[in-house]
Amino acid sequence: MKRAELLARLGFSAPEASKIRVIVDTDAKNEADDQYAIAHFLLSPTMDIRAVTAAHFEGKAGTGDSMERSFREIQKVLELMEIEDVPALRGQKDPGDMSLSDAVHFIIEEAQKDDPRPLYVAVLGAATNLAAALRAAPEIGERITAVWNGGGPYPAGRPEFNVAQDPDAARALLESSAQVWQIPQDVYASFEVTLAELAAHVRPYGRIGEYLFSQLAQDNLREFDPDFLLRAGENWTLGDNATVAALLMNRFRGNWYTRSAPKLNADLTYGDDPGGKPIRVYTSLDVRMTLCDLYAKLALIYGKK
Repeated sequence: MKRAELLARLGFSAPEASKIRVIVDTDAKNEADDQYAIAHFLLSPTMDIRAVTAAHFEGKAGTGDSMERSFREIQKVLELMEIEDVPALRGQKDPGDMSLSDAVHFIIEEAQKDDPRPLYVAVLGAATNLAAALRAAPEIGERITAVWNGGGPYPAGRPEFNVAQDPDAARALLESSAQVWQIPQDVYASFEVTLAELAAHVRPYGRIGEYLFSQLAQDNLREFDPDFLLRAGENWTLGDNATVAALLMNRFRGNWYTRSAPKLNADLTYGDDPGGKPIRVYTSLDVRMTLCDLYAKLALIYGKK
């Protein structure tokens, strides 16, 4: 089914002038929350999703196949959503991969298109794919805004998962000519949900709703660690949906500020760089609006028989 056919079930459309080009770059099989963000992007009519690209998580997995696992997971989500016309593309296999993957070629080609609309790249994991594209074709930076889920809280920073998967890619992004909208760890961590909430608002709606809930519930049982303070047993953080929020929200919220891009130290803390380019750093995002929007779209689209 074409994505437009699914979106027609919403019963409303977005103004053409509001539609933005988006590439979703995701380490989809790393945990259980990227899948929620992929679905949310695809169910949002203001988002002209050009592709969903697979990112590795080799710093965690160390198996050599994490990108391929992300790629297969993206394919699975698209199939469960009944979407046939959005491409899934393989990305770089690891930080040292010097080849140019399908994802990298696509980012470059999409950025070079004669299209007046800006190109947003939502970076949900390691920034390896976008960094490789910017290294191969530095001139595309002027045409790209990276909505980047990554980095520790300001001002000091601290080790953070997405940056830790490829610190050099994060540095390349901060040093490139691309605009950067950074969503630090303390902001994306605010997208906390309970399993009961997901059982009520996600599980009932289509094969995708059942899968989103079941794979998260299984991960929660498998990965629970009492020393991991982010989880208490019946909660999870849908942190990657923060990138959707940054593109859905109005621009009068006063929930971000501009600062110079920091230096990323060896220990993944921040150092001052007076010559750093201006970047946008989010201080908060509307969790209620974002999650209610996801739940409503799932119900409207997959609750209709």
